[in-house]
Amino acid sequence: MKILYIGTLPPHNGGSAILAFELLDGLAKRGHKINAISPITKNAIELGDKFANENEHITITRYIVSYFENSPDKPPSDEYRNLEGKQIKDAMLKALSKEKPDIIIIGRETFAWYVPNIALEYSIPSVQLIQGATTFGILKQTIPAEISNNLLEHFLKADLLIVVARHLKNNLIQLGLKNIKVIENAIDTEKFTPAPKNLLLLRELGIKDDSVVVVHISNLKPLKRPFDIVCAARQALKENPKLVFVIVGEGLLRFEMEEKCKSENIYERFRFVDWVEYNKMPDFIRLADIVVMPSEAEARALVYLETQACGRLLLASDIPAAKEVIVDQETGLLFRRGDVDDLTEKILFAANHPEFRTQIGIKARESVEEYSLSQLIYEYELTLSEVIKNNQPVI
Repeated sequence: MKILYIGTLPPHNGGSAILAFELLDGLAKRGHKINAISPITKNAIELGDKFANENEHITITRYIVSYFENSPDKPPSDEYRNLEGKQIKDAMLKALSKEKPDIIIIGRETFAWYVPNIALEYSIPSVQLIQGATTFGILKQTIPAEISNNLLEHFLKADLLIVVARHLKNNLIQLGLKNIKVIENAIDTEKFTPAPKNLLLLRELGIKDDSVVVVHISNLKPLKRPFDIVCAARQALKENPKLVFVIVGEGLLRFEMEEKCKSENIYERFRFVDWVEYNKMPDFIRLADIVVMPSEAEARALVYLETQACGRLLLASDIPAAKEVIVDQETGLLFRRGDVDDLTEKILFAANHPEFRTQIGIKARESVEEYSLSQLIYEYELTLSEVIKNNQPVI
């Protein structure tokens, strides 16, 4: 297949970029021709070039944006959208003048503003990936109704909507959408494997060997509820002063989160780490005794699966996404979303019961085997082939 992808790719630090790369990389290695059009900031051009050079089996065209858009549950400014839309259109038309692809993959909901009309104009079938954040923005009305309705109209122009988790399909049906297929997120279970803590990394972060390490990894936006971790830490540290909280990521609330820790006099028990390259992520997850994800909503967070694959205890808010991968007290722990007292209680319980954490980790690793990357690539390959076949002209 000749595939044109429009969407995020590393060094964009969102889950959509990671999933897209794993998908495109797998398809390219199975012999399909991949062209990609993806945003980059001026500050990240060097990293983008490095990524492209390391992955020459994928042809990548970049266009410049003022910042990486990490909160698709809220609409970007009209200026941002207009500029991005023009650049995507120019890049697509240039690509199409050279070679017509068999299919277009639209990598995230927000790209539906720009891509489907061009795909239709050139009679190219398209699939729209639904990663979740924009859908939650529509459902929770953080995206204004006029913009939401316009975006939903663009979703309908794709030949197929692919959602990354089962519960998302019901959300889309609720919004009046159809022609939906579920292909659940997956991770590389050979990259993310159980292993001891990296002692060098512990030293670099100034963490003592007898500490109980709680890790949170996200882009620190309101949807992730990072302040719940600070509030829970304030309470938990009174009972267990050996707790250390490692926060990996950058985002809107990073500065405020650090200031909150300082005002609560618990900053010395936190370690704030900038976003790390994906190939280093397993070491940070394996640093954890507990990985905490207190999100308001998720589609299918890769961190969920990565944590379980590394044999670590995942403690997550009891939202539909978490319930799809966690059997409470068997393959992870759930707490009541937004309930800091319950979160605190679960952190302390897990911290005080290392054998329980070990047993959870073993069962979690076993459960995550069904979310293998090879299976995901195979499902996408079949699905894309079917969409292409269904759009062949009738002779």
